[in-house]
Amino acid sequence: MINVIDKIKKNNLDLDESEISGLLWILKNKSGLSNNDLITYTGLPKETLKRFKQSISDFLSDVEGDSVVLSKQGTSLLSELDIKCHIWSLADKYIFSDEDKKYIEQIKLLKSKYSSKPKRDYDQFLATPESTFMKSKVLIEKGLVKQKSIAFIGDDDLNSISLAVIDKSYKNIVVYEIDDEIISNIKNACEDLNISNLTVEKYDARKNIPNRYFGKFDTVVFDPPYTKSGVTLFLQRATELLGNIRDFDRKYVVMYYGNSFKSPEKNLKVQEVIGRFGFSIEDRIEKFARYSGAESIGNASSLYVLKANKFTRGLGGVPENIYTYEKTLDEKFPFVDHVVIKVYDVKKEITLSKKRMLDTVENICKTHRLKVVDKKTTDFRGGGMTISFILASSNLTVHTWPELNAVHIDLITCSPIFNKDVLYTTISELFETKKVECFYIE
Repeated sequence: MINVIDKIKKNNLDLDESEISGLLWILKNKSGLSNNDLITYTGLPKETLKRFKQSISDFLSDVEGDSVVLSKQGTSLLSELDIKCHIWSLADKYIFSDEDKKYIEQIKLLKSKYSSKPKRDYDQFLATPESTFMKSKVLIEKGLVKQKSIAFIGDDDLNSISLAVIDKSYKNIVVYEIDDEIISNIKNACEDLNISNLTVEKYDARKNIPNRYFGKFDTVVFDPPYTKSGVTLFLQRATELLGNIRDFDRKYVVMYYGNSFKSPEKNLKVQEVIGRFGFSIEDRIEKFARYSGAESIGNASSLYVLKANKFTRGLGGVPENIYTYEKTLDEKFPFVDHVVIKVYDVKKEITLSKKRMLDTVENICKTHRLKVVDKKTTDFRGGGMTISFILASSNLTVHTWPELNAVHIDLITCSPIFNKDVLYTTISELFETKKVECFYIE
């Protein structure tokens, strides 16, 4: 089996051995799967699975078709292999009880009756009934429902209705929704099911929230457009709905965000946005929720449980273009690697020598493959100097304080720094000191 997996691995560098084994296990044990079934089951992007299918063409009866069916040769070969199942998400380890299964069946009926067709204009993708159920269970098991005021910013998945059916201990639920059809569906569901203390307001998150809603909620839930702008806007609205800093004890945001693992810089941007708002990430589970229609990101989104604290605050100002089909410049803006370095106990003969300093900065650039386009040195009274290197990828600035035996370095690049993990060692060796502090701003 190892030889088979190693052979497949050579043509699927995005997948590790356990994932390849897991895919083979699915082919061996589940019949009648479509391409979309395989995407939803694994949470892997469409292009990744397409390449995987092509790499095992001898195993399949039809590589290009929509179905994933083993050939006779593939069936025979896999039957001889001891292949292990793969856990595609920690959420998959949850075992549904009989009561859970009854609720899931009820959610299926609710979705069939009250769900509307997803609208591309609003980046809508419908979650599976199991995912909708799990979204409710997370809120309940985290203690975010009982006697809580809960806001949903957008609710094409009918998560509010699901929660109200499963657990009636909430204080009140308000859904802020832009889609008239969804608003009508939620109102009809509430009337038909006798759901109380659940209201829905027509609201476009790009508009200001009415003052009467500021600080009125304990929990805010959303599944935003999967763009940096979308996350920024919805987090801004969430902080307003939660209230001011004094009110942030035991207040939470539950967010879902989907992105292909082939674009990790987008996840980094989202983490940066979360940090700027001052939320702490209490929990994060990859591929927690599964959808249909979002094959490019593997029909999956990650769960973020964000806890507010005394550092949480709104940023003010909101982006206008938030949807994936819109031309959002910030989505195309390259990921920035930014590191600030403080170096202490540097010998004066280094900090006072322009040649030594220039040679040292040149060596930093050479070691970490920073292409220098231009350079400038500015001298100050007392022997201090500032050295500025314009890089093909941005800039590197170094300032010296000979009287303090100290050097300050500011490095910004619009592409990942080569061998960033040894940057500390590089600085330590070149400046001949062990007292180095590196601060990464991402």
